[in-house]
Amino acid sequence: MTEFPPAQGLPARARPARVALAPALAACLALAGSLLPLTSAAQAQTTAQSTAEATDLAAELTTELAQIEAELSALEARFAETPTPVEAALRDALRLSHTLLRNRQLALDGAAPLEATTPALTPDPARADRLMVEMARARARIATAERELRAADGLLATMVQSRLETERLTLAGLRMGWLSAKYGISFPMLAPAPTTPGAAPEPDTAPAATTSTPAPSETAADTGPPVWADPEHPEIDYRLAPFELAHATAHQISGWWTIETGRAAVDDSPEVTAINYSAYDPRDLTGLTALVVRCTEGETALIYVQDDYLIPDLRRNSFDVTLRIGTQAARSLRWSGLTTNKGAGVFGEEAEEMIRAIYDAGQVFLRITERNGRTHDALFSLAGQTAAFEAVANACGFTTVVLSSDDYHQIQALLNKAGFEAGKPDGQWGPGSRRAMRAFQQSQDLPQTGAPDRASLDALGFGG
Repeated sequence: MTEFPPAQGLPARARPARVALAPALAACLALAGSLLPLTSAAQAQTTAQSTAEATDLAAELTTELAQIEAELSALEARFAETPTPVEAALRDALRLSHTLLRNRQLALDGAAPLEATTPALTPDPARADRLMVEMARARARIATAERELRAADGLLATMVQSRLETERLTLAGLRMGWLSAKYGISFPMLAPAPTTPGAAPEPDTAPAATTSTPAPSETAADTGPPVWADPEHPEIDYRLAPFELAHATAHQISGWWTIETGRAAVDDSPEVTAINYSAYDPRDLTGLTALVVRCTEGETALIYVQDDYLIPDLRRNSFDVTLRIGTQAARSLRWSGLTTNKGAGVFGEEAEEMIRAIYDAGQVFLRITERNGRTHDALFSLAGQTAAFEAVANACGFTTVVLSSDDYHQIQALLNKAGFEAGKPDGQWGPGSRRAMRAFQQSQDLPQTGAPDRASLDALGFGG
């Protein structure tokens, strides 16, 4: 499913500075402090190297600016007078990237920079390389979505369009991270706000920057919750990007969950994807940490998605997972790896059992352990899970109720008594029991899943 563009926070103790010095000037300052005097030849060689580096950097910046300008023009040509929240966020991200990149170029040329105060950052080539790989993957996903959109129509086209816009926004966020890692450019819109309104920043903390382009998240910075927020959960900040996107694409929002429904392209079977964003970090540019529960083409899945590239057990493509449900004792499990190498999950009946196990829990702790011993932890609040789990269960035709063989025996007897022939009660939920339950559900105007779900059991008078 969709992935959303996290942002990058600023170092808590960064000292404010104007846009980073050009490499040539930085090299001169470093040389000036050297204890070893340079010969004239060495000085000339160093000057030549610095000049060459500056020339190469100027060419790179020009290319990046041209690409951003082209994307901005294409974006503004696509949306109408009133852009969607996703389009507006993408436009603002591109504009800010352009402003700060232009600042870098002006500093290199020795011209007066645009007014944008940012903390000084040290380039991180290794991180830049990793983000470059992520950008290439995002571009590949965009190309795939564009091809699918040309061949789609109706509801499918709407879903593909939503995914396409999200991937474009993801790419913009990744570019911000790459520019930061490559050139030491920070993004002032993402500086942490004071915890008390009107409070001054702590000493040595970067002040808020002044730019001509507002941050996408600033538009609602001083307002209350959106009118579409789930009123049952006032403790949740629904101004986060995933919820804004869910609202813009008419997906259901329940607590920490967004719920997307549709039909499988291969057989029109119901599809549901519910995503929990309680571990979402808007400062992380490399990916998304989320808990996903879904039904696709009749198969149930529960997946822990995280933002790092994982190294699985290559023989089984799986991971050791530590699970703690609420305050229960933690237990060790084995989950299958994902093809993206960005998470792990359980599928089919194992996923259904897991959903039943966590149905009434308040929170779930998950830890993935890689083959090299690295661990990746997340704590998910499950608030709002009832709507998410029931939607997935209805789509895949299973019950979220933990039932014993004796329970199934009683349910079969109740169906027979109500005039819906389930056969001789045997405690096994087979095809005959499913047919009887569907007929009963139809008579009660309930979703015809064939499963003894909670609403059907209530209507049937099952005492549990």
